[in-house]
Amino acid sequence: MTTTPPLSPSIAATKTSRVEGWIKQLFDQTSNRTDTLSPPLTPGSGLTFNRKRATSSLCTCSMSARTSSPKRPRCDTDSEILPAHSVSATGETSNASVLLLNERNTFSPPGSQTGTKSPRRANSPSRDSMAFLASASPPTITEPSSGLKDPPPRRVRDVMERLEAGLDKGWIPIELRKLIEEDQDFGYQRIERHAWSENTTSALSNPIVDDELRVRSAHVFRKVKEIWLNARVCELQGRDENAWCIDVIQPLVKLALRLDGEGKLWLQSVQSQAITTQFLSSVPDASGRPRVLDRKADFTLSFSHMPSPGFNDLYSRLRVANTSVISHMADAFTRATALFSCVEVKAANGDRTEAGYQLSIWMAASLRKKIQLAQRVGLLDKSGLVEPCVSIVGHETRVYFAFVASEETGAVQILGPEVGCFGLCETGSVSGIFRTLRLWQNVIAYGRDESSEGFWGGFMREVLQGLAGGVTVEHNAPLASAAHGSRVYV
Repeated sequence: MTTTPPLSPSIAATKTSRVEGWIKQLFDQTSNRTDTLSPPLTPGSGLTFNRKRATSSLCTCSMSARTSSPKRPRCDTDSEILPAHSVSATGETSNASVLLLNERNTFSPPGSQTGTKSPRRANSPSRDSMAFLASASPPTITEPSSGLKDPPPRRVRDVMERLEAGLDKGWIPIELRKLIEEDQDFGYQRIERHAWSENTTSALSNPIVDDELRVRSAHVFRKVKEIWLNARVCELQGRDENAWCIDVIQPLVKLALRLDGEGKLWLQSVQSQAITTQFLSSVPDASGRPRVLDRKADFTLSFSHMPSPGFNDLYSRLRVANTSVISHMADAFTRATALFSCVEVKAANGDRTEAGYQLSIWMAASLRKKIQLAQRVGLLDKSGLVEPCVSIVGHETRVYFAFVASEETGAVQILGPEVGCFGLCETGSVSGIFRTLRLWQNVIAYGRDESSEGFWGGFMREVLQGLAGGVTVEHNAPLASAAHGSRVYV
């Protein structure tokens, strides 16, 4: 076998020198290319890389310039590397799919993605406050009556006094005293002496009346006990707003409706229903365009669509007269229903300011619609448009009174939360539940009252009768649909 003869020392030295020179030249070129990658280019330079930087086992970053941020480009560790890819092949096979970062594909955490196409999150009370409503167009002013420069209108004060009846003494039926004091589930309950009503033994000479009172008392006791137990669980277990609504507030208001509603009023949920925009206030945004202030409430009392003692006949006449849209709500049923008052409920840790804010928006829109209807039928005396409304945060009940301050501007004034006896209504004790029950009985009795002192007789009936056909009725004359006997719905 032939072999290559060894090189002479001079030839070997020459080749070695050439190889060393080539290696040195290659090293210098590599160093120069590496230097061009540092420091990172700024977006203003307008330069881009034709290929990704060489990768190593320690860094698999793809460098690209962000065109929308003045900040220094970052090394994105979330490159397009799928489980089936080889990390070492990234720089060779994925150059064509390098992702350029811009305003449409930033990799912020999900909670911070607030691009222009993201829905606007609900403003908190710190952004949309009562001050916003007071300066909005039309304005809604919510403030306590205590400290007002001028006293509220006479009609508003009369309604306040009417709803306070029985809240200072005698709000617990005396016939329930033994049952309450002996019930082990209640445990210790501190009940003031003046909380018990006067003895009614002299009124029980009629056995039939006696039996009816016993049945009524047993029902009230059972319901109040159920409400108290539910309220206690809601507080101790930290239950949410829905639990307070379903297990505490609804049973309480429905009990008051059974006792004093006479089948004329319903408790209606409006949690998911929108308000017609034309009755809402607005404020200018940063660009000067109007931004509507919109919030929802949980419940309202509505005048029943059932036959007598409900108002089915009147609603039918309104439909025939093509004047059936009588509320500020957009829902097909609710907009054709006469509404009274509203309730906003929060859990025990809920925001009282937010509850008052929601209630104010809802009630102001409701009153603006009603005053529009009153103007349409030519009603001269609109002073009867005074409505109580309630916000509830956990055990605490807060009472407000709403009325129209100016027909010309659509300004609405809401007085509250009111103090005194109203401030003692709560569901944290048996005594407090009975006091709150009495408050709701007073609200319901005022709402359905057919005399000129009530909401129905003093305002709502006149308006709806006028819309139904221009029929003029005496203030104290009951509607045909309500002239018969009363019926109680459980």
